[in-house]
Amino acid sequence: MVGSRARPVTLPIMAQPVLHRSHAGLLATSPAEELLPCLGALLQSTGLALACVDRDSRFHFVSTALIALSGLPGASYEGRTVAEVWPGLAPALMPLLQRAQAGEALQGSRVSGTFGNTPGNVRHFRLSLFPAPAGASRPSVSLMLEDDTERVNRELSLRESEERLRNLVAVSCDGYCLHENGIILETSPALAQLLGTTPEDMAGQSLMRWIAPESRETVQRAMTRRVEAPYEATGMRADGKRLFLELLARQVEHGSRSVRMAAVWDISARKATEEAAARADTFREQLLGVVGHDLRTPLHAIQLSVGALQRGGELNENQARQVTHVATATRRMERMIHELLDYTRARLAGGIPVRPTPFALDKLLERVMDQFQVSHPTRLIVSKVEGDLVGTWDETRLGQLLDNLVGNALQHSPEDTPVEVRLEGKADGINLSVRNEGAPVPLEERATLFEPFKRGKRANGDGLGLGLYIVRQIASAHGGRISVESGTGLGTRFVVWLPRHAPGC
Repeated sequence: MVGSRARPVTLPIMAQPVLHRSHAGLLATSPAEELLPCLGALLQSTGLALACVDRDSRFHFVSTALIALSGLPGASYEGRTVAEVWPGLAPALMPLLQRAQAGEALQGSRVSGTFGNTPGNVRHFRLSLFPAPAGASRPSVSLMLEDDTERVNRELSLRESEERLRNLVAVSCDGYCLHENGIILETSPALAQLLGTTPEDMAGQSLMRWIAPESRETVQRAMTRRVEAPYEATGMRADGKRLFLELLARQVEHGSRSVRMAAVWDISARKATEEAAARADTFREQLLGVVGHDLRTPLHAIQLSVGALQRGGELNENQARQVTHVATATRRMERMIHELLDYTRARLAGGIPVRPTPFALDKLLERVMDQFQVSHPTRLIVSKVEGDLVGTWDETRLGQLLDNLVGNALQHSPEDTPVEVRLEGKADGINLSVRNEGAPVPLEERATLFEPFKRGKRANGDGLGLGLYIVRQIASAHGGRISVESGTGLGTRFVVWLPRHAPGC
């Protein structure tokens, strides 16, 4: 029967009649003919996709369910072969059909291909083939199809998702492994290479085989507690060499089991860098100790002795001149030591620390100016102040800032030119400017003027090139800023803006 139209169907001839009449006499029709309507109804009622083909692979029976599954009209099956009706499925189906025609029963075979009226879509089927019993009048094969496309597509999608996950893990870490209770199930090639082995050699081994003895307790505790935060451990390569690892593990589904996935990062290079940095920090601390104490102590003794000689008044003119030179040299050395200590503190702590207290900035400027007039009696230093100059700053540090800026102006200007210092109180803060009439600073030097150890071409060798760097650090520590203006007719002017209150006040 094809579709809803009845047509002759050849069935195997039974050895004994299967239908008997209740009265004696000959049957009006043959048993096979009487069975056909009943058997056809049974085959259609099951809802199975069934067909029967002859030795030439031509269809002799197609169930309604199979017609619906293929989407082809029933007439398209009449007298046609499997290859003609299902060309997209025939390459996979025909070898199996030939085996069934030779007498082999096949159950649960899988075939895939384009099918029916959807030639562009690959579909997947479970297939069963049953050859006709021996002695049948017409050799034939019964065929049953089950559409397995949805399940196969789900499996393919799952495998693709797993592959994407593996690829994602592979690019986000240096390697990974799956383990169940510490027994390795799967290892990425990258992790195996990192440990100097292969994924096959790692499969089935204990995870602890690749962990150094001093870290096994840490890893075991993390596994037992199912720790999901990253932690560090020491790994053990196949050749016995150690390497530093960072581990991050999660519970994942692997097949039907919940297992542990451990992502691994090689942090050996980072550890080496940290150790080098720690050694450098230790060296800097030792250097600070030497500079800050071991050098300043004898320098202070020299300064005391020089001061005593100068106050004694028993030196002749030549001796007094030599002692003055020594005093000047010791002050320069003390200043360089302070600058070097400030530079090191700024680099280590991310800036110069300040301790703000309330005071009037004009009073501080007055003291600084008096000191410079004593040390530079021939120079004209002019100060101008206006507005409210009371605020909260670190008085010592701002004294250092003024000292560096005024000293820099005196150093880089002719003896017969003035140096001008101006303070102006504003509502939002204080403007401080120091101007000299020396030669303009070349444009190419201005970009690096505040960098450490940068000295202009006109530098006289007095200092380390840290003065302006420290000035900028002091201004930044107070929440302020510094800039420079320089040109012909203007000279050079450094402008500092400070908020009225330092941060944290």
